[in-house]
Amino acid sequence: MHNRNVEALPADEQAIRDVARAYLESWLDGDGERMRLALSPLLAKRGLDYGPDAAPSGLHHLDAEYMVASAARGPRRQFKRTCEITVLDVAENIASVEVESEPFIDYLHLAKLDGRWTIVNVLYEDWHPGS
Repeated sequence: MHNRNVEALPADEQAIRDVARAYLESWLDGDGERMRLALSPLLAKRGLDYGPDAAPSGLHHLDAEYMVASAARGPRRQFKRTCEITVLDVAENIASVEVESEPFIDYLHLAKLDGRWTIVNVLYEDWHPGS
């Protein structure tokens, strides 16, 4: 097994947190360009679909262009701007992050490409399905 240092460099951990924060804040603020900068063009985002009883019933897929367009639709002032970002793991050039906010919980996978951290995968759940 590969012996790796799971301790992130402080600059990397801060950059990872900054990208995770940009992801959420750009959606809340209605800033499509900031969202674009946080995401890989090859982003794969998946979320739970819910049945009439609000129980999870499947998955849907969103891509980077959808996320940029969604962010650009305008600010979501109905949600609090607070969030909790937890860097779960960093392995040199990849990282896993949990982002808890009022509307969602997101698990992000990031990659350091050309010296810059970017979000490549997201799995999320809506805290209030159907609302």
